[in-house]
Amino acid sequence: MTNPRKPMLYAALALIGGFALASGKANAFDLCGNAICATTANPPETCSSCPEDCGPCPPPFGDLIDPGDSKIGRLVATNIKNTDFGSTLGQEHPGSYLTLATDPTNSARVYISWVTYSPAVIHVRRSDDRGANWTGDLIAVTDAINPSLAVNSVGTVALLYQLNTPFGVPLANQRWQTHVRRSTSFGATWTDIVLADTPASVPVVQSYPYLGSTTNIQAVGKNFYGAFSASNVPDLANFPRGVVYQRRANFTTKQLIQNDGFSVAQPSIDPFFFRLLEP
Repeated sequence: MTNPRKPMLYAALALIGGFALASGKANAFDLCGNAICATTANPPETCSSCPEDCGPCPPPFGDLIDPGDSKIGRLVATNIKNTDFGSTLGQEHPGSYLTLATDPTNSARVYISWVTYSPAVIHVRRSDDRGANWTGDLIAVTDAINPSLAVNSVGTVALLYQLNTPFGVPLANQRWQTHVRRSTSFGATWTDIVLADTPASVPVVQSYPYLGSTTNIQAVGKNFYGAFSASNVPDLANFPRGVVYQRRANFTTKQLIQNDGFSVAQPSIDPFFFRLLEP
């Protein structure tokens, strides 16, 4: 809300620009609907019976004003280093990966997630008053990227992300794990399931971003649906929850098969779709 300012006082009746100014009052209609009557509003507010002028209409998107810098919006975290091409985890393309989700059971409750670097850490925080104030980190996941948030119809929040592990070892020994964390306690505690655990060096990088620069999870009723990218080496050990390929693959020889039915295709990065059915 715009802070009230001292009313303007006028000693004599005058008519200026269609507004009647008299004896300490600026009579104007509250066009903005914000209980503030402005004679200098843009567009101009019309003449009517109203208290003293308290200031102009608030700027667009001005419901949240940060008390630290008086600018539109609210600072959730400061001094953020959100890109660092010298601190990549594997063969990914770094970025801030900002994601938001609103709780359909309570419109005042909002979750936010982003990635900082050096080291790479996913942060998740919550606001219970429409973004005016925020918690500290509800969860922080190191060596991870590509977060995506969703909240289902009963208030369960889900975080989808991809973790590089073990970080710091040679690339040939690294893995990309795709996780879904869920919380029924507004982020106080989280469950964890692994959807994929794939090699970080197969296939060999051809271009960036290697894994794709995002994942996606959405809630439909109580259930969650999502998509992510990962290595498509056909090895059931890489998919702890199981997997069904829509392309030719031999899970015994762990090879992809060309459309001719026998020629071997080289591994690549594929999109994977998943569904989580909630009780």
